[in-house]
Amino acid sequence: MKTRIGLPRRSLCSSGQSIVEFAIILPLVLVLVLGVVEFSYELLDLHIVTKLAREGSNLISRDTDVAAAGSAMASMSSRPVDFSNGSSRLIFSVIKTGVTTGTANFGKQILYQRYELGTLSTSLAPGALTIAGSGSFPAPTYQAVSADTNTGLQVTNLPASLVGTGGMIYVTEIYTKHALITPWDRFGFKLPETLYSIAYF
Repeated sequence: MKTRIGLPRRSLCSSGQSIVEFAIILPLVLVLVLGVVEFSYELLDLHIVTKLAREGSNLISRDTDVAAAGSAMASMSSRPVDFSNGSSRLIFSVIKTGVTTGTANFGKQILYQRYELGTLSTSLAPGALTIAGSGSFPAPTYQAVSADTNTGLQVTNLPASLVGTGGMIYVTEIYTKHALITPWDRFGFKLPETLYSIAYF
């Protein structure tokens, strides 16, 4: 008569315990992995937007026509930036200091020229360029009218010493949508849906 050789009871209990522990830990590990992947993907997209903004400021600082610079930016943009499908927006701004003595804008930084490309509608990002006036400009290109007397063109959020007398500063702002690649937001975590970068030159 043969006797059955079975696994000790202790071994069966410990393997069952391991399965239960794995089932408890798996969701936490999954959330962590998805978070790392999604956060890394967003950082990559932000890096692309930042480099493109720097390139834009560098380009318009060389006395390039802003419309031509906008075309060049559209041709050199890559995912996630796409100005043709409504998922991105580019704003070039040329700021100068008023030099006509006795006028309202003397010694003040004023928005002298502006160019927009793309149709993404966004709220103003923290750190975005702001002016004293309403901020509505004819698109795509705006050239300041009455630059010496129109106080609505004064830039309100740049350090006063940033632009010297008679000098200019070239600003590029880029907004773009960031598409999620994982379902990380279903776990209650939210990353910014719109990326923003600003560069001064």
